[in-house]
Order: sequence, then structure tokens, then C-alpha cells
Amino acid sequence: MALVAFASSLAYAQGSTPSPRVEGTFGPAAESRHFVLFRPDASLAPRSGARTLLVMLHGCTQDASDVSRGTRLDSAAARRGMLVLYPEQPARAHPKKCWNWYLPADVQRGSGELAQLAALVDSVRVAEGGAPRILLAGMSAGAAMAANFAAAYPERVAALALHSGIAALAATDVTSALQVMREGPTGGPTLGDRVAASMGDRAHVIPVIALHGDADVVVSPANLEAVAQQWASANARVRGEAVPVPVAVARRGATGRRWASADGSVSVEAWRLEGVGHAWSGGSAAGTFTAPEGPDATAMILEFFGRAEAGR
Repeated sequence: MALVAFASSLAYAQGSTPSPRVEGTFGPAAESRHFVLFRPDASLAPRSGARTLLVMLHGCTQDASDVSRGTRLDSAAARRGMLVLYPEQPARAHPKKCWNWYLPADVQRGSGELAQLAALVDSVRVAEGGAPRILLAGMSAGAAMAANFAAAYPERVAALALHSGIAALAATDVTSALQVMREGPTGGPTLGDRVAASMGDRAHVIPVIALHGDADVVVSPANLEAVAQQWASANARVRGEAVPVPVAVARRGATGRRWASADGSVSVEAWRLEGVGHAWSGGSAAGTFTAPEGPDATAMILEFFGRAEAGR
């Protein structure tokens, strides 16, 4: 395969047959990261303006192709003309390919894995003519890392989706990470303060949808409430408003709550998925950690992103 360089450390591997899925590498050889980029048919691209880039972070033991199959994000995004970027965590960075969401050196702006992810996202976005702000999603450890990314690089994120995830900056080492996974984070009201402090003067409202199976025995469902409260608090602080009172919402197979800002736009949605374990709800059995019988998380997330982009 010939390598086509779009930036000094970004290269796409181009095969002889045109394909909507392009693989590539980013970073210096000793620390390079593999990624997969899905490009929808050109006819689905917007007639004017930049394209939407959705970035999906996989969970432990997964890779780009696995999470792509399991979530069916490619086909769902194609109908909306979205680009989808799947960064990969190599085994050399973690033996189970987990993002190191609990290590301080990897979750601060300008440092470690978050800095690598930010540089990759920026390079792909520029090469593909993407919009300045991305849509960001993650599963499990990928969701935990996505939350940290949004807190550290808020100016790059338009909206955030966390499936089976953990609040941003909720752990500082392996011991505290395992405790959070079992019981949820400590600090309750201060979780929003952590996000606000990390955002600093780059802070802006980031609409968040969080989903969690009520039968999850890997990451406690208690984390759903922590995620929702954290981002409802952080977004209210950005707006200079009191934290809104949530309203109950429901759909088949899920119960939830919605926090709306004073102007009526949704700040946070949190969904408890009935009978779903540690798995992508409504996903395909072709991928790992999926629950095909559950509500369609991919559809729920993309619907939420659409409303967030429209300011509803």
C-alpha cells in the first residue's frame, strides 16, 4: 500500500480499491497510533460548510473494527453524511487496550494520551475539511476517556455521548479506578467543579447524553447519576444558572431524566437501560460487548447529537 501523508505525522494507507473505510497511522513510529476513518458517500456530504466529524473511543480489549461493527455507527452516520474516526489504543499502552482514563499524566490538557488524541483529531479534521468542533462518543473505558477529553479540550467538542462510562477526572490511580467502577465516584457535588476547573477559560456548554445498563456488573450503574450530575452542574455554571431540576422521560426499554437549560435546550440526558449489562445497547452481535436486544443506543445518540446541533 502507498502512504499518503496529510500532515507530518498523519498517514492514510490507501489500497488499490476505493473504500469508504480508510486505515492510517498517526505519530512518530515508536509511539504511533492506528486509526480507522469512515467516509460516507460524497453525495451525502453537505453542499456547503464543513463536514461533521464523530469520534468514537472503543472499550477495553476492543479495536476500531470491532467497535464499528458492534455499534453500527458507520451505516447510521452515513445516512447523515458524517465522518467517523475510530482511534485505537495499542496493547503496548495498556495490556487490555484500555484507555488510561485514571492516570493523571494521561488526562491533562497537553499531556499523554489526551494530547495524542487531540493532535490526531485535529489532523484528521483539517485533512477532511471537518467542522471546528467534533461530536465525541465512547464505550466503557473509552467513555471515561471521552469525558476527560471534553473537560480538557472543551473548545474541540460540540456534544458528548457516554455509554457505560464514568465521570471525568473521577480517579487518580488503579486503586481508585477500581473503586469507582464498583461503587461510583466520591465527591458528588464537587464533580462538576472538577470539569469547570479543567475547562478554565475555554469553557462552553457541552450537551451530554449518558446511557448505562441497569444490569452492568463491570461498571456500576451508580456512575450514570454521577456523570449526569457532573455535566448538569458544569453546564449550569457556564451559563451562570442554577442546576436545573431534571424531568423524567421514558422510551421502550429505558427510563431517563433530562436536564434543560433556561432557554429550553437540553443540557444532559441520562438513560437507564433495562436488562442491559456492560454492553452497547441495541448493538450488533458481530461486535464484542453488545446487547442486541436492548434499546438502540446508536440511534439515541445520533438523535441527541442532531438536537444538540440544532440547539434543542
